Amino acid sequence: MSEAKAIVHRYVQAVIDGDLETVEGLQHPDVQWWILGVGDINRDSYTASVRDSLLTASTRSVNVTGITAERDRVAYEAVSEMMFPGKVHRDVNILIIQDGLIIEGREYLDPRAVAENI
Repeated sequence: MSEAKAIVHRYVQAVIDGDLETVEGLQHPDVQWWILGVGDINRDSYTASVRDSLLTASTRSVNVTGITAERDRVAYEAVSEMMFPGKVHRDVNILIIQDGLIIEGREYLDPRAVAENI
């Protein structure tokens, strides 16, 4: 497995484990995140969102469904499911790795799960 793919797997495992220090440490200082329905957010806002929401889930699962790499750039797709009291969060993610860190992240929320929780 390439080093860049290993970084993606470390990130995914950190989300599952609730390891905020690793989630934060794997992000490039200039990382740009984009979340469907939210838009662009910066590193600090994304990290705060992970800390204040995803890490409070009673269960977290992430299933990597595809991963491809070219040199130090990796894109992966995963289906995530986070369980909260009375609601569920599902999404598909794509990460781009550059110079050993996450430089870009995209999160596509499952609109059916969002609608069920409104």
